[in-house]
Amino acid sequence: DLKDLQTWRPLFAALLIASAHAFSPALPLGLKKAADFGHHQHARPNCGSSLVMMAKKSSVKGNKVMPTAKGFTTKAKLVGPAKQISSPKISKLMAWMEKGGANVGKVCVADFNGLRGVAALQDIEAGEAIVTVPQDLSLNLGSEGSNPGYAAAQLVRIETDTERKAAGWFQEFLDVLPPYAECDTTDFFSDEELAALEWPSIIEETKRRYTMLRSTYDATQIASVQEKANNAKFTYEEFMWGVYQVVSRVLTIYTNADGGIKYLIPMIDFFNHDPSSANTLKCSQGIFSVVAGKRIKAGQQINIVYGSGLLNNDRIVQEYGFVEAECPNDVKQLVMPATKDLLPGFPFAGMGKDEQGLSALLAGFSTSAEEDEKLLPTLQGKMRIAVSFRLEKKRAIARALAQLSGGAVGTLDFSD
Repeated sequence: DLKDLQTWRPLFAALLIASAHAFSPALPLGLKKAADFGHHQHARPNCGSSLVMMAKKSSVKGNKVMPTAKGFTTKAKLVGPAKQISSPKISKLMAWMEKGGANVGKVCVADFNGLRGVAALQDIEAGEAIVTVPQDLSLNLGSEGSNPGYAAAQLVRIETDTERKAAGWFQEFLDVLPPYAECDTTDFFSDEELAALEWPSIIEETKRRYTMLRSTYDATQIASVQEKANNAKFTYEEFMWGVYQVVSRVLTIYTNADGGIKYLIPMIDFFNHDPSSANTLKCSQGIFSVVAGKRIKAGQQINIVYGSGLLNNDRIVQEYGFVEAECPNDVKQLVMPATKDLLPGFPFAGMGKDEQGLSALLAGFSTSAEEDEKLLPTLQGKMRIAVSFRLEKKRAIARALAQLSGGAVGTLDFSD
C-alpha cells in the first residue's frame, strides 16, 4: 500500500544498502563489465527466457503518432530516401561499441522527412541480426521490481562516481542518454499537464508513484546508505533523471533462476516503437541482438515492438511519454471484464464497460475529439502528449462503441 510510504522508509533504506553494497567501483578494470557496475550474483544470467523492452519514445505530429529517435550515426553512406544524421557524441559511441565487439555497422540514425529514426545502411535479410551488442557493454542495474527508484539510484551512482568519470568508463554511452530537460513521461508532468490527461486511473497512479519515488530518494540520503555507497550523494533531480532512463530505456531479462534483471544497453534502446514490426529482440550467450523479422531494404526505418505488443496507452504514456495511434489494447481495456487487479497477460485492469458505460466515459471529457484535433497543432511538449492521450482514448471509446453496437464484441480475440 503506497498510502503509508513514510513508514516504509527503513525498508527502502535496507534495500538500498544492499544495492549500494553491490556497486563496487574499486574492482579490477580494463573495460568495466556490466557485472562490475551491478549485482555480482547476476554477472552472467542465462539469457533467453523472455525479454521486455523499455526503450525510446515517439512524438506526435498532427493527429498521428510519428516515430522519432535520439541517436547515433556511422560514417557509412546511407542509401535511400532518408538523410543520415551526424553527431560527434554519436560517432564516439559507435567507435566505442565497435571496439567493444558490437556489430552496429548495418544501421545509422537518419532523418525521415523531419523525423529521426534508425535506418538500414544496407539490405538486411529476414532472420539476420540487425545489431548485436555484447552484454559487457551494458549496465546491469539490478533485479526487476515495480519500484524503478532502486535501479535509478544505482544508475545515478554509476554516472556520478568520481573514479568512473576519471577513467572514462562507459562515458560514450552515458553521454548520449537524454538529459533531464527531455524527460517527458507522466512522472515529469506538471499538475496542469497531468490534469489534461482526463483519465483518473493514470492521474492517481502517477501521484502514488510521486510519493513512492520521493520516499525512495529520501531513503538514499540516509547516512547508513550513504556509507555503503561510498557517500555517493545525488540530488532529487539527478535521481529522477535516473528514473526516466530506467522506465523508458531499460531492457529486462527474465530467467528461471534469477527472475528479472534490468540492463541499460547501448544501441538497442534507440529503436522506435511500431506495433506492426516483425523484428525481434533476443539474448543468447551474453549477446543482445535485434533480429530482422522480414527483409529490410537499405534506407528503410527499422523499429521494434515495445512490451511484446501487450501495452495500452496508459502504460505507454506513463513509461515512454508518447501515444500510440489506434492501439487495440485500449479497446480491450475498456470492454474486457472489470477487474481490480491486472488482467491475465496484460499490464492493465479491465474496465468492463457496456454501451451505456462507454457513452458516460465519452461524455465525461471536457472537450470533444474534434476540439482536441484543432487544439493539438497549437501545443508543444508534455501538454501536447497529454491532449494526444485523451484524444486517443476518445477514439478508442468510439471504436469500442462501434464494436458493441455491431454485436462484434463477443467475437473479438482477446487471447494474445
